[in-house]
Amino acid sequence: MTTSNKELLAEIQRQQALLQARLNEEQHNLNMLAKRLWAQQESEKAKLSRELHDGVGQLLTGLTRRLQTLSSTQPELYDLAQLAEMALSDVRQLSRLMSPTILDDLGLVPAIKWLCRSLFEHESCKYECEFDCPLPIPQDISILIFRIVQEALVNIIKHADASQAKIMLSCHHQTIRLDIIDNGVGFEHKGIEKGIGLNSMKDRAQAFNADLIIYSKIDKGSRVTLTVQI
Repeated sequence: MTTSNKELLAEIQRQQALLQARLNEEQHNLNMLAKRLWAQQESEKAKLSRELHDGVGQLLTGLTRRLQTLSSTQPELYDLAQLAEMALSDVRQLSRLMSPTILDDLGLVPAIKWLCRSLFEHESCKYECEFDCPLPIPQDISILIFRIVQEALVNIIKHADASQAKIMLSCHHQTIRLDIIDNGVGFEHKGIEKGIGLNSMKDRAQAFNADLIIYSKIDKGSRVTLTVQI
């Protein structure tokens, strides 16, 4: 190879390296922007959650107590008191799901356990949890995992017609792995991803440079696997 060819090859390689570095920087900037957007979304959810709890929740609490008191002498108000109590329960549940304070107070594992109890409480689908995660998990990663679990479980309840679901979380060598498995009807990826929140899950994972694999087959159930570095 002549000297001029070597110089040309070296220049091409240098330009490629510069281009790759620029692409890496742009990807990093996009991921940081996505993280900030997700953080802002979580902040807005927390604000709305407080408004539901402190505003609507308190109004329904007062209404429920008033109707319960009146129903002791006016039995025809008993059904209204029950409806008000059910509405209050739903508002409280929605407030917790939008911004689960248990995640801040007790950590990720108790929050996932609470989420499972809340979502499957009135469902025929049985669930099982396995946790092997002794490592401390950063708050932003905890929120990522919690939201992935939440979205996946809601999909199972709404769409899978499953009788069993399993949630597994493990941490080894600074790597966290989450698996959510069900034995439901499954689905084909084409034509369904946009409608059931899978894109949202993928976008969240991408913002954290996490690997998200969603596998499903008709009548063979589904499996969601998230792998993220701490």
